[in-house]
Amino acid sequence: MLRRDPFADVQELVNRMTGLIQPGVETEAERPWVPVAEIDENEEGYVVRLELPGIAPADIDIGIRDRELCVNGEVREEEEGSNALRLRTGRFHYHASLPSDVDADNVEASMDEGVLTLRIPKATRGQGHRIEITDGRSGRKRSEGERSEGERSEGERSEGER
Repeated sequence: MLRRDPFADVQELVNRMTGLIQPGVETEAERPWVPVAEIDENEEGYVVRLELPGIAPADIDIGIRDRELCVNGEVREEEEGSNALRLRTGRFHYHASLPSDVDADNVEASMDEGVLTLRIPKATRGQGHRIEITDGRSGRKRSEGERSEGERSEGERSEGER
């Protein structure tokens, strides 16, 4: 006679349900890696450097959205017979929140000896300026010493107005 273990059946059911709910576990090769990076600030803006040795600029995607810098890409496998040493392969992701004073439309990127350098300028702040007050009735600008009819001094008012 064949005996069934009810606990084993329940465990198998739990394993199947967990597999439906949770995605499969990524292997080390599939998991995105984060490159070594540094951010410096100077008077003109921010300089971000990422170590991406052996990665072609065409394999790197850079974007800024809602003050979030995103650098993504993929290290492609070398063809057979290559003697290149690869420490990392697969996808990589780097994300950093930027201050509110960046000019995202004028970012410069360059790649030199495996280091990606991003120069992110600070946004220019508008210079303050004086705002002239116009006379509400006529729409013309008043000079500093000029007063409207309702602003006559106490000595200028007639006896009936006091």
